[in-house]
Amino acid sequence: MVVFSHILFKNWWVIVLILMACGLFFQSMHKKNHLIIQLQEKAKKLNLSILLAQQEREELMLKMQSQNDPEWLTLVLKDKLGVVPEKQIKVIFEPN
Repeated sequence: MVVFSHILFKNWWVIVLILMACGLFFQSMHKKNHLIIQLQEKAKKLNLSILLAQQEREELMLKMQSQNDPEWLTLVLKDKLGVVPEKQIKVIFEPN
């Protein structure tokens, strides 16, 4: 026991150095794990935005393909511009 305490007392700086290295290692591991979590969240957001952009692209492609369809044109004229075909009456309800 005396020999062990003598070795510890003589080489105290080695123990302190090992403890400091362990502290730095655990601190860097904590930072790395925090960074991994942040990057995973960012990747999820980017994947969601990619999915939304792909859906919007598909909708736009369908609109582009249907522009020559006469039924689509009449639907757009009715919905967007409020145009009524001939021989039909447009009724507008006013709020009280």
